[in-house]
Amino acid sequence: MPEYFKQILHTQLFSVLNIIVGFVSLFLMIKYLHVTEYGEYVLIQGFIAFSGLLFSQNIYSYARLHIPGASEETQYGYLKTVIALVMISYIVIWALVNLLHVEHYVWNFFEISLSLGSIVVFILALELINNELMRFFIAVKKIYLKNYAQFLQKIVVLVGTLVLVYCEKLNILNFLYLFILGQLVVFSIFLININLRSLLNSMIQMDVIKKGYGVAIPLLPIGLMSMALNYTDTLMIAKFVGKESVAQYGFASQIISIAMMMIGTSIVLTLFPYATEAHNKNDVVLRTKFFEKMFSFSFILALIFYMFSSLNARLFIDLMNLHQYNDVPLYLSILALFPIFQSIFNVSSHHLQILKIFKVQVYFAIVVIIENIVLNFYFIRLFGAMGATYASLISYITLAGLYGMVVIKHDSTFYNKLKMNYIKFLIFFMLIVSFGYLSYLFSSNISYLVIANVGLFLFLLMVFYKLKQSGVRSL
Repeated sequence: MPEYFKQILHTQLFSVLNIIVGFVSLFLMIKYLHVTEYGEYVLIQGFIAFSGLLFSQNIYSYARLHIPGASEETQYGYLKTVIALVMISYIVIWALVNLLHVEHYVWNFFEISLSLGSIVVFILALELINNELMRFFIAVKKIYLKNYAQFLQKIVVLVGTLVLVYCEKLNILNFLYLFILGQLVVFSIFLININLRSLLNSMIQMDVIKKGYGVAIPLLPIGLMSMALNYTDTLMIAKFVGKESVAQYGFASQIISIAMMMIGTSIVLTLFPYATEAHNKNDVVLRTKFFEKMFSFSFILALIFYMFSSLNARLFIDLMNLHQYNDVPLYLSILALFPIFQSIFNVSSHHLQILKIFKVQVYFAIVVIIENIVLNFYFIRLFGAMGATYASLISYITLAGLYGMVVIKHDSTFYNKLKMNYIKFLIFFMLIVSFGYLSYLFSSNISYLVIANVGLFLFLLMVFYKLKQSGVRSL
């Protein structure tokens, strides 16, 4: 069995474990936190994601193109350079915010309580460092370290949440302290596995400063586009509808985010270093095979998630007695389609990065950002929180279509590979979407749920067998 396929299985296993543990923690939060407190937690997540992108400057996008296959000294040089640039950006910007005394306006804009500001800023610092270390381990093909670290973090958070629930002290502030503890566990694991001597002795890679921003800055609008697609909706819901609606929509969005991270991490991020190394060796055929696998594996997993969530969302809410979140299955009926189109975009954007095609991505990002903001503004005012699902779905379809067309235009080898199977994919897609729609309509019928879940389980076994055979045969 190829090494890359073992890494996919390893990541997939830990993704499932993370989902199980994460959902238990999530359940405890939505069960025992006040709805508005959970809504504020969703907004804090959005702030950290948005700020993380601005402070990181997207500079890792350049470094990860040069780390695979390089010497250890050079690899650690890139890590040192990236961490230094990111943390300098963080320190300078927050120093200016405090010197100008504008922190109050920042927290008001993001709908976050001023009293939580300091702890959120500290969480952001830990998040920045851990993210860069995580990206480094992925680039050097040690994604299993990320898997272990994230799993232990979720275990710490789960155990701590159980203790807080038992002591009747679960509130947003205590949960944030617990979140910091989990981040410190992740940092400790990464630190143990870093060769500190090599890191300290490595030289700053000046090409990151001289050439890196030529890659990172054009990609910044693309990152902002991702933020717009994932967090503009919740921010507008908070301003136009209220934090209770943010909590419901945020709960559904959290499920979708987990699915997209699971698919993107286990497939695309695992295979991208292999594709990068093949590209650096001018092996176009091998590079194309890896991108073909990224596309087919992630697309199939996204369809499976859509089937599973459409089938069981209402049952889950009823079984967990979460009546204050009764709108979640309705939101998921649309939101669960996101990973399908996001997988197309994710593979395509990585493909364009490796081909060093950046300018057109900037134009696409600006178009989609504007489209998403305008659609959310009008749809949320017209349809409430449900309008955000329509706005974001249209934006994801636009995004996937634009990126897919550019990849087809610039990589004829990849296009010829996909051309042989696109009709199968289209038929498969239509059948799965029809199944998902029927599942939502008949989700209150127990007989249908039992039969459909058994059929879905058998289908998953067949897909897993096919993927395994494909992975063993192809490389």
